[in-house]
Amino acid sequence: MADVMTRDEAFRKLAARCTSKECCVWEVREKMRNWNIARVDEDSVVEQLIAERFIDESRYARAFANDQFRFAGWGRIKIGYTLRQKLVDSLTVSQAVQAIDEDEYREALMRILKVKMRSLKALPQQAQGEKLMRFAMSRGFEPYLIHECLKELSLECEVGSEI
Repeated sequence: MADVMTRDEAFRKLAARCTSKECCVWEVREKMRNWNIARVDEDSVVEQLIAERFIDESRYARAFANDQFRFAGWGRIKIGYTLRQKLVDSLTVSQAVQAIDEDEYREALMRILKVKMRSLKALPQQAQGEKLMRFAMSRGFEPYLIHECLKELSLECEVGSEI
């Protein structure tokens, strides 16, 4: 039978983890559930981690939004959805996604559309526009912004009217 982890051991492990990477309460609780920590101890560990500032949901949300935008090329919708899945407070999510610089955001969308457009050269313009619209929406970008960027690229798209 596996050794049972004590509350203090769990705290030490999680504190070390939270110092090396940002974590949210949901991730920490998932980790403790995998370790079969008692619910009372789980709550106690989370409270202590928050009190000692190892966990800060707003700091986590800002870091997550920034990383997913810059490194994964995600849009605000997908970032917000993922943060809400991790049970981060809606106001915190909203603040985190709004912290993304608007000019950088638009430039990133244009960049991914241009890259994707290269692979669609053989298609008619309207088909290109529709595929680009779906592609950008799957990345979590807002339909109105995608339309604006497609107009700049001189492509028409009717997919947005279905949204």
